[in-house]
Amino acid sequence: MKVGDLVRQRDMGIPRQDKTIGIVMEIRPNPKPKGSPFHSNELWDSILVYWKQGHRMNERWVVRGSLEVISEG
Repeated sequence: MKVGDLVRQRDMGIPRQDKTIGIVMEIRPNPKPKGSPFHSNELWDSILVYWKQGHRMNERWVVRGSLEVISEG
């Protein structure tokens, strides 16, 4: 995943989950504290996604693991 990719939230079994496509604006790697295997997993990197103007989530930070890439930008 990189800046400019089109993404949507993964289906996590939540009914009526919004399937809006968004654009990755920024990637903030999760700090990797020494000796902590949990935080070394890049699925927990913070991703700033722009969903669309007027969308209830407009620009929001989400974790990498909750997104799937639709198209590489």
